[in-house]
Amino acid sequence: MNDQYRLSKMGRAAWAVALVAIPLISAGLIFGLTDDSIVEHQGSKVAEKYAVPIDQISESDGSTPQFSSTWGEPGGSKTLVLYDADGEYPEDAELYAVAVGNLATHFGEVEAVDLALYQENQMDSFDAVIYLGTDDKKQVPQPFLQDVREGQTPVMWMEQNIDELATFNSPDGEDFIAQYGWNGLEPLTLDSSEVTFVDYKDQQVGRHAEGVDLLNAPRVVDPQKAEVLVHGLCGEPSDLRQCVTDDPDYIGESVPWAVRSGNLTYLAEIPLNYITENNLYLVFADLLYDPLGPDVAPVKQAAVRFEDVGPEANPEQLRAVADYLHSRDIPFQVAVMPVQIDRTKAGNDWYGLTLLDAPQVVDALKYMQDRGGTLIQHGTSHQYGATNNPYSGRSGDDYEFYEYGCTSNEAPPYEFEECKDDSWVTKKGPVPADSVDDHKQRMDEGRQVMIEAGLGEPEIFETPHYTASVNAYKAMTELYDARYEQGEYFAGALSGEEISTENFFGQVFPYSVHDFYGQKVYPENLENITLKEQNNHAARSPETLIDRARTNLVVRESTASFYFHPFLDIGYLDQVVTGIEDLGYEFVPVTELK
Repeated sequence: MNDQYRLSKMGRAAWAVALVAIPLISAGLIFGLTDDSIVEHQGSKVAEKYAVPIDQISESDGSTPQFSSTWGEPGGSKTLVLYDADGEYPEDAELYAVAVGNLATHFGEVEAVDLALYQENQMDSFDAVIYLGTDDKKQVPQPFLQDVREGQTPVMWMEQNIDELATFNSPDGEDFIAQYGWNGLEPLTLDSSEVTFVDYKDQQVGRHAEGVDLLNAPRVVDPQKAEVLVHGLCGEPSDLRQCVTDDPDYIGESVPWAVRSGNLTYLAEIPLNYITENNLYLVFADLLYDPLGPDVAPVKQAAVRFEDVGPEANPEQLRAVADYLHSRDIPFQVAVMPVQIDRTKAGNDWYGLTLLDAPQVVDALKYMQDRGGTLIQHGTSHQYGATNNPYSGRSGDDYEFYEYGCTSNEAPPYEFEECKDDSWVTKKGPVPADSVDDHKQRMDEGRQVMIEAGLGEPEIFETPHYTASVNAYKAMTELYDARYEQGEYFAGALSGEEISTENFFGQVFPYSVHDFYGQKVYPENLENITLKEQNNHAARSPETLIDRARTNLVVRESTASFYFHPFLDIGYLDQVVTGIEDLGYEFVPVTELK
C-alpha cells in the first residue's frame, strides 16, 4: 500500500502540447511546475469515474428485494427454525433466526417460521427443530407443545418459555420430570457473572457473561435420563469455586448449561450475543451436528488469504509471500482490488488507476497463481466516492458498499467527528446508488478489469470490510459463486419490514454455509494480525490468532481461516502458519473448506 507519485502519460502529453504552443516559456517556470504535487493518474478517467462527490451521485430508489424464508442447499438435512416474531424484541428474534438458520445450512436446508404460525405435526417434515425463546411473555402454541412432548423429531429449545413445555400436561411439571429427568419449572438461578467458562467434551471454553443478567440452569433430577452436554463452570478452570445459586442447598462447582433427554435438547441461553468474544457460539455450532450431521467425520482444515492487493501493491512483497507458502506446500488466496483510488499528496485532487495500469503487479499476481494462489475479487475500488468513508477515501482503507462515519460514542444519539484512533466506526446508511443493478454494475467493472488483465474470471467475492447493504449482497449472489468472509445481516430482510442501520448482526462462521442471501460462504474466522489498537478493536498478535484456532477445535469440522497483509513482516506469517499446523490443521484451498 505504498504511495507512488509519478507523472502520468496524460501529464506527459500535456507537457508536450505546452512546449509546442509556448516555445518561449522560460525553463525556470517549467521546472517550477514539475513538483511532487503532480501525481500519476491524477484526474484520470478512473478517478473521474470513482472519485465522484457524494452529492453528485444519482440516488436509486433502493427498494429491497424479497427474500425467501427457506434457504440453504436442498438434499441434506432439513431444519425448522421457530422464533418469536411478534414478541417484545422482534428485531433481535429475527436476527437470531437468520443466524441460527445460516449455521443449519451447513447441513442442508432451513425454513424460518414465526412460532405463532406453527401448525400441528409441522415438525414431522423436518429432521430437527430449533426454537429460539426470546420473549418470556410469549404464549407458545399448544400444537407445538404437544408435538414436542409426543413426537420423535429432535427439538433444540433455547432459553425462554420452557416452563410452558413443563406444564403442558400437568401444572406441577411432574410428568415433564418423569419424561425428561430434569425440572423445567425450578431452574438453578445464578448471576451470569458467576459462569465465565463452560466445559464441553473436556475442553474449557470461554463464556461472555454479559449476554444475560441471570443464568437459569436446568436442574437435573434423574441423571439416567438427562445427559448434561455442557457444564457451566463457576470461577476459572484452574480455580473452580462453589456456585452461588438461588438454592442454598446446591453443592457444586458447575451447573448444567445444556441437557439432552429423549428428543429434547435444552440450552440455558441463546449464545449469539458478542459472538466474537463468546466461544459458547462455537459450542452451539458443534451441538448442531448431533441432530443434523451425526455421521460427519471430524476434520481440521485451515486457509489463508493475502489482503488488499491492488494496483499499488509491492510486486516483490507479493512474490515473497507466495514463495514462502509455496515452499511449505500451502495453497492460498489473494484478495484483489482491481481499482485504486486515492487523494493526491497535496490532498486537493484525486488519482485513479486499475490493474491494467500496473503490469508489474499483474505479473506478480500471475506468479502467485502459478505458486498455488487463487485470486478472489475484493470489491472494485474498496472505497466510495470522493469522500472519507470513513477514513481517508483511499482504496483499502474505506467501505465500498455502505456509508460509514466516525463517532465519539458507541450508541445513539451519535456525535459524529473526524476519525481518530479511539473513535467508534458507525453505520450511516446505504450508499446513494443502492439498487441491485447499481451494485452489479460496479462489481462487474472490477471483474472485467481482472479478466482483461489476464487474471481469469473471479468466482469468489470478498466484501470490503465485511459490510454491505442488503441490495449489495443480493448483487453478489447474482454475480459470483461464493463469498469468502464474515457475513452481515439486517432485521427486516426476513420479515419484510423496514431495514434500518440500527438492527444488524455480524456473523463469524465456524464452517461453510449457504447463507440467507442465497450464496455459499466460506469462513474467515480468525481475523488478521494488527500491530496496534484502533477504533476500539484490540491489537491482534500471532498468538491471538493461534489461540482462536485452538478454541475452534471444539467444532468437529474445525476451521482456522485468517488473512494477512503482504506488507507486514513475513515472520508474523510464519508464526501463525506454524502455530496453526502445530495444532493439527491442514491448509487447503478455500473451496475445499467443509
